[in-house]
Amino acid sequence: MPSLVEHFRPSVHDSAITAASYDPQSGTLATADATGRVSIQRSKDASAKLTFYPGGPVRGALALCRGGQLVAVGDDDGTVGVYRTLDGDPIFRESREGERGRIRGMRGVALSPEGSSLASIAKDGLIRIWSLPQGDRKAWKGFSGSSVCFDARGQRLLAMDHEGQPQMMDLMTMRTLPMDRLQTPAQHARFTPDGTMVIAAGPAGISLLQVIDGRLLTSFATRGGSGISNLLLSPDGTQAAALTRRSIHIFSLPNLELLESRKHGAPESTGAAIWTPSAIRVAGNDGQLHSGGIQGPGQVTATSGFGPHRIAVHSKRLAVWTNHRKVLEIDASKPLQEAHIDRDGKYVVAVPESAGVEVYDSESGQCVFLAGEETTHSTHVAIGGQVLATQLAKGGCRWWDVTTRAGFELKWAQTMALSHGGTWLGVVTPAGAVRIINPATGKDAVTAPTPLADVPVRLLAFVNRRPDLLILDEEGVLGHYDLAKGIRSRTPSVGEDILTIHVPVDAMWGIKGGKYCALRLPENDRCSIVCVDIQQKEVIHDVRDLHPNSWVDAENGLILEPASGSAILERTLEGRERRVFRSLNGGEWVCFDGKSILDASEGAADVI
Repeated sequence: MPSLVEHFRPSVHDSAITAASYDPQSGTLATADATGRVSIQRSKDASAKLTFYPGGPVRGALALCRGGQLVAVGDDDGTVGVYRTLDGDPIFRESREGERGRIRGMRGVALSPEGSSLASIAKDGLIRIWSLPQGDRKAWKGFSGSSVCFDARGQRLLAMDHEGQPQMMDLMTMRTLPMDRLQTPAQHARFTPDGTMVIAAGPAGISLLQVIDGRLLTSFATRGGSGISNLLLSPDGTQAAALTRRSIHIFSLPNLELLESRKHGAPESTGAAIWTPSAIRVAGNDGQLHSGGIQGPGQVTATSGFGPHRIAVHSKRLAVWTNHRKVLEIDASKPLQEAHIDRDGKYVVAVPESAGVEVYDSESGQCVFLAGEETTHSTHVAIGGQVLATQLAKGGCRWWDVTTRAGFELKWAQTMALSHGGTWLGVVTPAGAVRIINPATGKDAVTAPTPLADVPVRLLAFVNRRPDLLILDEEGVLGHYDLAKGIRSRTPSVGEDILTIHVPVDAMWGIKGGKYCALRLPENDRCSIVCVDIQQKEVIHDVRDLHPNSWVDAENGLILEPASGSAILERTLEGRERRVFRSLNGGEWVCFDGKSILDASEGAADVI
């Protein structure tokens, strides 16, 4: 059965789209990504109906023939082929093994209009041309970049030489035709749809040359900017567009007047893009094509949540969900490693990859507290009530009341855990014992519990809404304390061993009610979440092959997993898929379960 996360997604790609091609005649769209997945979408279809893996990672080398019946694909491993867009079957394929293939990693491909010839440019600087389907091949050296294209009749081939000058070859005579030299090197070149002109673009500007005699007609100089990553032509040939990291600049043809500049909305654009009759669509790192407006958030890299609240980390952007609705997006100062929301949904704590911890108001999105540079690379961060607690990379624990700014530090603390209401802070001493601190005073809140064994404690977790503490020691023994008994008797709490975990554990949650706890077990680039029945002292659920940053909601025991298509996938502790929270292009969003759409933004249907 298909995963729930496959529903209501605008793209089939799980990783960044790195190549795209569009055929105006048939309306066929081909896209490829960094994993080597190729998708084909026809004009009458709302989504791609064909996906296949012809080889390795694709880096720009993708092209459709006129009419859209064939697609050419080249990959990083030096494999190049031509496939039918109806079923993905190859009509031609040539590959190289090992280092021979990697040397000729493909950077651009082109099909002649009628599909009888295939051309490629590889990182070894060779232009290769095959006659199809026989596979007869010719090659020329001294080229660069990713530009290679046939003219409208398939009689000439255009590419860039190693000096950044466009070179036009007559395929009948196999001679290079004369062209005026550009004043500044270019990186991209295209024939106009009618085949009468060549447009070339580089960091310093755009130039237009005449095919019949190679004469330079006009140029448009640019200054600054982030560099041109692609050059597009409108289907009717009346306009050209230069794509940069953030923007699209549109020019008229043939006079090269700047008509418009606008943001394309693609997060971390890969340079892949298409120009359809309705819009320019630019690929982002979220596996989607964007057509302007509000920038898409990108893939979900980490998630967390509490009760009705869900947090999705999209690189530098945070999405806050409450119940079934996305209620806020926050732009952080730097790319984020993780983020969390307190139990009451008042504060969001953001943990940048290379900066100090930040706290945001969950209603306004305003930053209300900066924890300082010493919290950079903190190994553990928690928010509870008004208390922000961090385990510092240099060692020791530091915490603050984010409203009064009052702060404390225990330089000797080996690790820590904050209760979800912010009432208690559990810390481990250098000797491996546990102490329970009152965050408001920095002093012991209760008598230190009796150690379960002469083994240092490695992880701590409070049970949500109960005075219970879970510990995991260096030998993998999971233990449990009912702190209320010690408080009532005014004696050290005495705990009990639950079971022994024989594999590494990197996170632990005590779930509301006190019957269950969950542990995250890292496994290479994935993880498992196991559920332990504390009373029965046994593992009752083991959910495997999850995203490594999967999280457990301590309020209701639901697993939250970053998922493809800019989504959070919510599961039960048994692993059953329950809900999906998906961000869409243009600031739109949708939340759904296996039966229906639970809620969606006003324009979500147009994006989906």
